[in-house]
Amino acid sequence: MNRLRFSLLVAGASLLVVVSSAAGSRGQAADTQAADAKQEAIKKDHLAIEGTWRAVSVEVNGNALNPDDIRKITTENGRDGEWTLVVDGNEIAEGTSTIDPTVTPRTIDFMATKGNNAGQTTFGIYEMIGNTRKICYAEPGRPRPAEFSAPAGSGRLLVVFERVEVTK
Repeated sequence: MNRLRFSLLVAGASLLVVVSSAAGSRGQAADTQAADAKQEAIKKDHLAIEGTWRAVSVEVNGNALNPDDIRKITTENGRDGEWTLVVDGNEIAEGTSTIDPTVTPRTIDFMATKGNNAGQTTFGIYEMIGNTRKICYAEPGRPRPAEFSAPAGSGRLLVVFERVEVTK
């Protein structure tokens, strides 16, 4: 192989390595930016969810709960996904949640650490409009709902919460 041909071959290989590295770096940068944007969206929704919420409507498997019973349901949500379900002043369940506000509908997974579903994960969807939060989730072992409904036989719950204003 003559010297010119060898030099061109080495230069071509070097160029290929540089171009491949640059493309990989751009891909990694885009992946990092997407991950950062997702983390910011999660942080923003966690801050919006934080606080005390009172149930205003509950439908379970096509059946609406009695309004007097609904008024007794509140949830306390922490900044990092911790939650406590309170009924008539008694803590009946608690756990953590994982959210993804970057998909439509937004998803939420509840991992109960205390209560009837302790040790189980339920899959749901949520939306937030002002001081109203709607959650539709499936019983443990059932697939994530695709829409905000809880028809008979679906194994789903649809709950609408309103933020409880804290007086100072």
